[in-house]
Amino acid sequence: MLDAAIPAATTRIARQMLGMQQLGPHGLSEQWLLGFCGDLHWGLIAGALGQESLRFRTADGRPLYAAFCATRLELAPTGPLLGEALEIRSDLAATGGSRLGSRHRFLHRGREIGALRMLSTFVAHDETGSNRRIVRALPARSCALPMAEPDLMALDARARDTSRALRGRTVPLAGAQRIEPCHGLDFNAVGLLYFPSFTRLIETAARSTAPIRVRELVYLGNLDAGAAVHVLRAGRETLVARDDGSLIARAVEARAFASRPNPA
Repeated sequence: MLDAAIPAATTRIARQMLGMQQLGPHGLSEQWLLGFCGDLHWGLIAGALGQESLRFRTADGRPLYAAFCATRLELAPTGPLLGEALEIRSDLAATGGSRLGSRHRFLHRGREIGALRMLSTFVAHDETGSNRRIVRALPARSCALPMAEPDLMALDARARDTSRALRGRTVPLAGAQRIEPCHGLDFNAVGLLYFPSFTRLIETAARSTAPIRVRELVYLGNLDAGAAVHVLRAGRETLVARDDGSLIARAVEARAFASRPNPA
């Protein structure tokens, strides 16, 4: 991604009025931030590749997706935000190989109230079309990008270490919470389990009212529609597995304070 002649437009500033869609009980909505910044990430990649469309393709014409490898969200305590303006400053960089990273800083009245770091790599479905068999591929175009700052490089290193340690590993499902994703809500336009849905499923299993301050998530695989996930929680760590026990995600979190689970 670093040896092409196309100069990359690597920064963007977005402004958003905060309403119900963008907010939750404790401030900024984690689900909205992930989805919104995911689109910003894709848009930055498209701009860097010199195209307007968000449809990426390989040199032989196959559809290509910028799938997320890892995300790290950090949120600070805030006062009421309903009706307030949020500024999002985003930048895109290379982290090595085919991986790209973006940083998104959230500012309210000039004060930074959170940040999101995202890492992606290009993937495609193989001939089976199964979400369990996603393969890496490269876009028809390439671009010149600056190397990422140390914070993104550190996230990339942790994600690679986690992937090496856990990819292909199976875990026993005794004691895990089984959850069936909703096909119409949890899968995206290309049929993959949408990356914010991993967070929703993890949070559903957590059943905690304590606000998230940090959540770092490494994505190890995907899921076919109609299949269930099994969520195993142990302290600050959460593992997400398929029906056969193979892992598709690992999350580590920090919350603002301890909270008892909601009653069933």
